[in-house]
Amino acid sequence: KAQGKNAHYKLTSTVMLWLQTIKETSGTMNLGGSLTRQAETDSAVNEGSPHIVNIGRMVEDMENKMRSTLDQIYFGKTKDVVNDLRSVSDLKQKLNQKAIADELLAKMQQGH
Repeated sequence: KAQGKNAHYKLTSTVMLWLQTIKETSGTMNLGGSLTRQAETDSAVNEGSPHIVNIGRMVEDMENKMRSTLDQIYFGKTKDVVNDLRSVSDLKQKLNQKAIADELLAKMQQGH
């Protein structure tokens, strides 16, 4: 609604995300969800700043905020979870370390 030389804008944006990877080394991973945000603002309407410019600015600001949120929430959190779950060293290396630890323990017990 326009009020003289000012206008009140309302924007609702929704991003729907679906990501699926299928890799031999890591298996199948699915990530999906949606993010909805709303914003309201009052802006002056004049020759240098018509409705289309005001709306465009709102859309761009919302896009940047939602992109940042997606990066932090969806991708950042998923990365944290995957890094916590996956093994940094391979199974052969872990078995080798266990064998060395068992051998050291056995030698230490023989000494006592």
